[in-house]
Amino acid sequence: MHRRQSILSHRPKTSSDVDDDTYTSAAPPPHTMKRTISQTFPTHYQHDVKDTNMLDAVNEATMHADGLSQHSQASSFSRAFGAVAGSFTRQKTRRRMSSVSSATPAQRRRGSIHSLFESLPSSSASQKSTMDQQRMPLQHQDSGIPTFQLQPQSTSSKAFAPFKRLSSMRRRPTASGPSTDITKGLFTPAVSYPSQSVPGAAARQAAAAANQDRQNQLRREQEHTHRFLNGLITTSMRDDDIKDNESGVDMTCASPIVRADSVTEKKMIDPFQRLPAELATTVLSNLDAASLVRAERVSRSWNEHASSPHVWRNVFLRKHEPEVHVSPAPIQMGGLGTGKMAGGNPAPAQDWKQMFRARSTIDGRWKTGTPAAIYLNGHTDSVYCCQFDENKAITGSRDRTIRVWDLKTYKCIRVYGGPNHRPTANTPPPMEERPERVISHASLNGTKVGNEIYTVPADYHDASILCLQYDSEIMVTGSSDYTCIVWDITGDEYVPMYRLRGHEAGVLDVCLDDKYIISCSKDAMIKVWDRKTGNCVRTLKGHRGPVNAVQLRGNFLVSASGDGVAKLWNLETGVSIKDFPSEDRGLAAVEFSDDAKYVLAGGNDHVVYKFDASTGELVHSRVKHDGLVRSLFLDAFNGRIVSGSYDQSIQVSDYETGQTYAVYKNWTTSWILSAKSDYRRVVATSQDGRTLILDFGHNVPGSELLAGSK
Repeated sequence: MHRRQSILSHRPKTSSDVDDDTYTSAAPPPHTMKRTISQTFPTHYQHDVKDTNMLDAVNEATMHADGLSQHSQASSFSRAFGAVAGSFTRQKTRRRMSSVSSATPAQRRRGSIHSLFESLPSSSASQKSTMDQQRMPLQHQDSGIPTFQLQPQSTSSKAFAPFKRLSSMRRRPTASGPSTDITKGLFTPAVSYPSQSVPGAAARQAAAAANQDRQNQLRREQEHTHRFLNGLITTSMRDDDIKDNESGVDMTCASPIVRADSVTEKKMIDPFQRLPAELATTVLSNLDAASLVRAERVSRSWNEHASSPHVWRNVFLRKHEPEVHVSPAPIQMGGLGTGKMAGGNPAPAQDWKQMFRARSTIDGRWKTGTPAAIYLNGHTDSVYCCQFDENKAITGSRDRTIRVWDLKTYKCIRVYGGPNHRPTANTPPPMEERPERVISHASLNGTKVGNEIYTVPADYHDASILCLQYDSEIMVTGSSDYTCIVWDITGDEYVPMYRLRGHEAGVLDVCLDDKYIISCSKDAMIKVWDRKTGNCVRTLKGHRGPVNAVQLRGNFLVSASGDGVAKLWNLETGVSIKDFPSEDRGLAAVEFSDDAKYVLAGGNDHVVYKFDASTGELVHSRVKHDGLVRSLFLDAFNGRIVSGSYDQSIQVSDYETGQTYAVYKNWTTSWILSAKSDYRRVVATSQDGRTLILDFGHNVPGSELLAGSK
């Protein structure tokens, strides 16, 4: 019986005096067979010459051991190399193999299997033909060389026959076998080598390259996560990119993340499924409204968090809640537009998203100049002054009466005047109205209802009502009779409390806070009154003409006079500290910004001036009318200047630039004497006896949610 020659006789001898990192080239062993083209490694393996050399070494050793034909052995090992390489190389690392052949010493000094790995060329080396290149030993992988990914040509059971034969040669079993995924045809050997092996330069270079790959991958993943959390995942995401799982919604990246060891699409973890609700709310609250709406469309999980009332409350208030810059806070004209209030703060349980949508629609109408017109009919002569809040408007007229209007029904609900000033029927007569008119109730004068709402108080003005201002407790009215009356308005009926006497001419304007009442007059004087006692605290002198307007901000007061100068006063000392002169003629109106940084003034030269309050320098004078600027109002928080003029127009301008973006001319039939605004409306009075309301929130869905508590 012919005895098969042991494969050990053909194993290369490892010389103990040869270093593992060196390889001595020698003549090929006597049993080396000539390679044919069928032994060439398949070209679809995307590796360098290292793979071909490794395959040659395995083919060579196995063919001598088994005595198989060239072509059958090459074909079998080519198909099964993915399974053989890992087991074979691990076995080689555990023991040194010595040859028992009678080869020459030069032949017996061939390097070990470790030197095969160490001597492999780097990826940057020039590629040689696999038929001409000298066979090189395999290289060590114990210093971080990336694992191989090879795809055999076949996964049939025949392909693993050589693997079974080689595994039978083991003297002791390995700790773990190779990891093989037959369904994908990918085999990645996980090889561990003795720690005493010293890696060579090629190994260190490969390890550095692998480490750089890992760092690059980590950076790509971090950059993608950063973009993901900053709202760059847009509504263009496909529906099939959003998939359900047992814990909610799992986001799949629109572009795949390529790992160093695979080319697969990596799924992102939805951060809002992991974060506490409070943190998710905080993150989303920092988005603007447009980004928040896009976030709602990302997935059901994102929609749940982004639609939260807590998120929209923060977004809404960040944009629309006014800031208080001075103490005491200035009197609020109209409404805040921030919804119901609770303890001085916006109430929590509100539809903040709908409120934001309503405010956005209203702001858009301001820009496009498309308000609805509402006419209040009842006064029989020029209406000089007005003030309003969310529920009512109060007007004073040359007809010597004060009227209170319900801003829900736009009807007159109370008239205060002397017994000799009761109006008669059909006053004023019907007048021309704009096509934008939506409400215009007929006057109640002379009717039963009109007589019922007319009230003769204990004290009243017997001359024109030229000015007024009120807060939640009192109202102050100034008249051509040289006096002011302070009214208690806390009840359903307005009750006169006391009269302020001291001016020597008609009182042209008044203002107040929780400490003082300020009045100015044609007598060129400004008087400061104690609110609680009604005593005159101080008289401010300095103007050389009638003082037409005053406004109060904390300890500072601004005034505008017919002498063409606006002045800034310190109320504690009574000293004028800054002058703001016009270019020509007198000033009829003045405004002080809420933060006390700017002063606006307008008058006979038809322009509106904006001055820097600290330096006195003119910022700009771009708002221009065709007549006297009789009225000014500054809504700094919403960035609007509203001016009324004798040219029968109301202009709305940008607070920062002064550019006018809306003009409403001839909406009344005579001069505009007063014009004030809030977030949704302008209330203006005219010489024709009517009050005009430009309502930008008329029929806007959700506008009722913006109104505060009564």
